[in-house]
Amino acid sequence: MSITVPTNIPSGERRTIRVEFTAPLPPVPVALVLVDCNGNVWREAGVTESGERRMVCDLPVNPEDRGEGPSFPWTLRMVEGWFGPVRPLGGAA
Repeated sequence: MSITVPTNIPSGERRTIRVEFTAPLPPVPVALVLVDCNGNVWREAGVTESGERRMVCDLPVNPEDRGEGPSFPWTLRMVEGWFGPVRPLGGAA
């Protein structure tokens, strides 16, 4: 018997073992996307130091509102106050 021949490797027990998960998987975090009363789309872009959602509008409907660089760091409460009512994108009003 030679150790250089691959057929001499021990095979061990070869059977399929079914594993079932009983605990549900944690929910996947989904970024919030809202539409305001003017049709602007706001998306979540992180959170503030206090934990409030930070929102940005990448492409405002009004051309005068389009600036250069990153958007003003609006919070969700500010967006609802200034541009409300807001609704989820694709959702019911």
